[in-house]
Amino acid sequence: MSAVPHRPCCGPIHAAGTRGRGCNRLPIHAPAHRLIRVTTSTDTSPDPDLAPRDLWRGAFAFVMATGIVSTAILNNGAHIVAAVMFTVANVTYFTLTVRVLFRWEHHRAAGDGGFMTLTFVAASGVLGAHYAFLDLRIAALAFVVIAIASWVILGYTVTARTVAAAANAKRGSFTDELSQVDGTWFLWVVSTQSVAVVCGAYATHFGSHGLATFAALCWSVGVVKFGLIASLEFSRLMLHRLAPRETVAPYWIFMGSAAITVLAGAQILGLSSEQSLLEPDVVATVSMVLWSFSTWLVPLLIVLFVWQLSRRPGVPRFRTAWWSMVFPIGMYGEASRQLGTIHGTGWLADVGRWEAWFALVIWALTCTVLLTQLAASHRAARSRTMHA
Repeated sequence: MSAVPHRPCCGPIHAAGTRGRGCNRLPIHAPAHRLIRVTTSTDTSPDPDLAPRDLWRGAFAFVMATGIVSTAILNNGAHIVAAVMFTVANVTYFTLTVRVLFRWEHHRAAGDGGFMTLTFVAASGVLGAHYAFLDLRIAALAFVVIAIASWVILGYTVTARTVAAAANAKRGSFTDELSQVDGTWFLWVVSTQSVAVVCGAYATHFGSHGLATFAALCWSVGVVKFGLIASLEFSRLMLHRLAPRETVAPYWIFMGSAAITVLAGAQILGLSSEQSLLEPDVVATVSMVLWSFSTWLVPLLIVLFVWQLSRRPGVPRFRTAWWSMVFPIGMYGEASRQLGTIHGTGWLADVGRWEAWFALVIWALTCTVLLTQLAASHRAARSRTMHA
């Protein structure tokens, strides 16, 4: 008996593990154990695998998280641990890139990855900045080129597709429309500021008037983007019901986007002799305002995360979206340290140094949960095979 051809669902998979509105068709030939995952809008099944269509959606967030935490602890003097983590980040980055390139047609058929596609840009920027800190000029320049090129191509592509999807979507109430907005939209900001960070890092360590100026331009664009998305996100949180089973991990990117804007601003402050577009006082004021705002967000995000865990039955299971929570924690520490150093504010730099160790602990715990559930899934699969 021939299988009925699979008809793709009407919307892309979002970071929270749900599909777009109005998406209720099932592939007739789907295995029974997959039916629950594609029919529910609050998918709580573990997501430890790096399936091809999931790569753009969240796997590069692991590279972002690992890269920034390694940079933060490197600046704390933990050279060996930082080197190991940076190696892991690089291996993962190149492995994922190769897999994505070889399966590009599959990705296009599976649907657009939305704003999570921009994790590739952010990961490239984080790794490139780290290479600049290590004084590896060729590698740093290569990542500068990759980050800028992917930011231009993917940034405009994602924006155009989002606008086109909104134009073709069935109109609903304003509150219903807000349901399409989630924390992953801040990757529009993060990707832009990651380009500012890698260009600023290169200009700082090797000197480049052109890249210093481009970093200032990207920072300015990122600040405007942050204001636009922040208004939508707060409206979404305040006006649209946040379901108990909806993952809140991507909303940590809200704080992460503010933190990476602070980090980019701190680097631009150190490049005042290389660029003359932005007044240092303006950059310093905006950076300090955003640092204060990101600090204010931390308790709110913790409360939301604890509330979510308390409303979910059973033991929390790993989701790739968790890396979207680890990255902002590491970024907040590094941004605080660098802004405090540039400002000459000792307590702010100390906050960043201590927070870097906390980010390392969170990263290690997340890895432990992932590896534990991978092992459990492997044992369960082997047990089913033996009893089949």
